[in-house]
Amino acid sequence: MSEDKKLTLKQRKWLDKYLECGNAKKAAMEVYDCTEDSAGQIGYENLKKLDYSDFLEAAGITDKLLQEKLLEGLNSTRVKTSLTEPDRIVDDMPTRHKYLETALKLKKRLIEKDININVDKMLILDAHGTNINEATDELAEQTEASS
Repeated sequence: MSEDKKLTLKQRKWLDKYLECGNAKKAAMEVYDCTEDSAGQIGYENLKKLDYSDFLEAAGITDKLLQEKLLEGLNSTRVKTSLTEPDRIVDDMPTRHKYLETALKLKKRLIEKDININVDKMLILDAHGTNINEATDELAEQTEASS
């Protein structure tokens, strides 16, 4: 269940039963000759030791299947509808971003960090031409004053 150890025959049987029923204790009771209390402990220990790649492989999710699904997601599109223009197919960038993020995490190439971005103020007008920055500044001042 760790990367350097292969699953024992009983662990493979337990994993198959666990995938079938979704209950670690019940799977342990069916595979191991043990009491109900022991089955709970065995199920817990097996889950704790379980390597995610073992779990995926046992569920039939191969590297090839993951590759195919990632490529589908990285090429995803959506239909953009409009009342004034004909419908058209466009790249679905938010979905593609999620798939890219997932792919990088799987390859251990994405390190999540807290990023602070400082942006200079720009003039933002609402639909009526009102300066939203001024309204936001006033609200911030009121909030600070009431604190």
